[in-house]
Amino acid sequence: MPSIPYVSAAAFKAHPTYLDLDDLRSGSTSDADQTAELVNLLLMASDWADNRAGQNLGAHTVVQNTRARFDRCGNLRLHPNNTPVLAVSSIAYGWSPASLTTVTSPSTWVEDGRVVIAALAGGGAWSGSLQFGSPASGGEVFVQLTYQAGWVATQLTAGATAGAPTLTVADPAGILPGQTYRIWEPGYEEDVTVSPSWVPPAVAVPTVPVSVTLAAPTAFAHASGHDFSGMPSDMRLAVTNYAVSALMRPDTAREDSYPDTSLSSGTRQTDPRQDGSGLVAEAERILSRYQRVR
Repeated sequence: MPSIPYVSAAAFKAHPTYLDLDDLRSGSTSDADQTAELVNLLLMASDWADNRAGQNLGAHTVVQNTRARFDRCGNLRLHPNNTPVLAVSSIAYGWSPASLTTVTSPSTWVEDGRVVIAALAGGGAWSGSLQFGSPASGGEVFVQLTYQAGWVATQLTAGATAGAPTLTVADPAGILPGQTYRIWEPGYEEDVTVSPSWVPPAVAVPTVPVSVTLAAPTAFAHASGHDFSGMPSDMRLAVTNYAVSALMRPDTAREDSYPDTSLSSGTRQTDPRQDGSGLVAEAERILSRYQRVR
């Protein structure tokens, strides 16, 4: 389950849902309590999107064990389980899974975010002191591929003034130098580009806030808690649609259109009745293009 929802509570509230969000947590009149419950719902909607796509959509680190063959140029062609591939951290390979040679920051070519071609040809010992040079063409080897995949989906953890040269985010996973991301702050949305000279930090567990240097200062002031995202807007819409459908519960059993079907109120599949099921159908249609290809 994502630790940060793919759509912030503020962005959801700004979306034209026309829903009453003042009584999400029964028995409390606190705005903070209502917002906290909305965040819980958005986390569940984000988790639903992951499950629907068959992979974590938010940027994350993957360690994948597989086997592959070298081509005649000494390159490995690898098919990652999670896409799109953002960056490859390391590749370990060898004749035996118990004896692997690790290449840190290898030279790779990522095709369409779905195929990794690693250039590992060259001299030097590998997979044990008695094996030298690059593996023979067509030779199958065990491979451990470590990479980052998905779309950046984090939030600002500190406010910033207009013209700020840096932004502090909760999780830097997937953020790359020179890439452009969007701040989804209602009324103050803007695209920001990361400085080409910014160096992504080492992966930390648990995550810690990190300052990201920008190529150009921000146009607007920004408050903490808003989305810093590289997700496609339609993917965010799918999460929003599912969250809206979960909130469109019938008030009484008389209004519930589900007792005579195999559906539950938390599923919301295609149904001609006006109960929010059409929003789920649209969310599923959107996410179909981001599903994991095995």
